[in-house]
Amino acid sequence: MSRNPDEGAAPARLQALLRPESFGASLRARWVQAGEFRLHYRGASEQDALPEPTAQLACAVGFVLPKRQCKHAARRNLIRRVARERLRAHMLAHPREPGQALPVLVLRLHSRLDARWRSAQSDALRRYLHQTLGLLLSEWEAKRHARGQTQASAGLPATDAAPGPEAGPR
Repeated sequence: MSRNPDEGAAPARLQALLRPESFGASLRARWVQAGEFRLHYRGASEQDALPEPTAQLACAVGFVLPKRQCKHAARRNLIRRVARERLRAHMLAHPREPGQALPVLVLRLHSRLDARWRSAQSDALRRYLHQTLGLLLSEWEAKRHARGQTQASAGLPATDAAPGPEAGPR
């Protein structure tokens, strides 16, 4: 049995972000925030040393989940699993435009998770993560779409690499 709910479509592949320079550049880039999470986003650059973008390669993704904010490894692993699952589904629903830079996303936990979720087995925690990460991805998509519209009207290629006014407060 296939794990992909849409068996006809090719699965969206996520590339792990591994280089410290890539994380640093991503954490200085634009971001959207929902709850305890921030999603930093930008377009891929030469310093990322990513493979050539293919139709199946959806984006490069990294995680910053400090032990100080989430002490239990099982919860940190759950966050990674749910984030990858939501991101794959999102990228299948919103494919990258031809000529658009490969997106680089870093999910960062910037404050402690609520103490009411004592277990990574909690269905309430899983629902909260799905809801929050879905909200982050929809906000990112709206900003990406709005930025693409403004750049298209100015005659520039659509990319997330250039800094702009919609960067979140620091």
